[in-house]
Amino acid sequence: MPKKTKEESMKTRDRLLEAALDVFSEKSFSDVTLSEVAERVGLTKGALYWHFENKNDLFMKLIEEICLDSEREFAEKFGEPVTIIDLKNYYKRKLLLLHKDERFMKIYAIMLRRFEWPEEVRANIFLIMRGMIKKEKTMIKNILFKSQQNGIIRQDIEVEDVAEAIASVFHGLFILVVNEIVTDDISKCTDFICDAFGKELLYNEN
Repeated sequence: MPKKTKEESMKTRDRLLEAALDVFSEKSFSDVTLSEVAERVGLTKGALYWHFENKNDLFMKLIEEICLDSEREFAEKFGEPVTIIDLKNYYKRKLLLLHKDERFMKIYAIMLRRFEWPEEVRANIFLIMRGMIKKEKTMIKNILFKSQQNGIIRQDIEVEDVAEAIASVFHGLFILVVNEIVTDDISKCTDFICDAFGKELLYNEN
């Protein structure tokens, strides 16, 4: 049998991750078997072990790669925000897109069952998620700091505190939207929140 090329091997790995996404979004962690994941794409459990050490490894790679892929695809499509106006559009687009992204919604369904995960898995995935949120807060902080230097926003605000508040509010809004607790126009909600920050915290009072 001819040896698989690196490209073929990566395609097989991607197929296994997509199958794992479907299975883990349908069942609790303990009910998922590696055989079932492999069978979804017509492979054996042995083929899966070529790419992943065990179920924990498969699960952690799944969460990490799909979340990072979503962030990378969004950045490539819209670019990184540079100004406060960019930041407003960034959250508006992100909330609208993620809410309609089937793969991301499956990840969210998996995250809702996080208390069923083994402790090691939960700790590692939370570390990944905290890293992503920290990166987002740093992005916001840099935008606010530059705006403060340019005299666009008030000099008496603590940039780090405002960045924390903005990130927390929008993450909270996303959770409410995907759980259909907030059913209003997401775009209008985003505008309202950004305007509130703008009027009360950011812009110079003249």
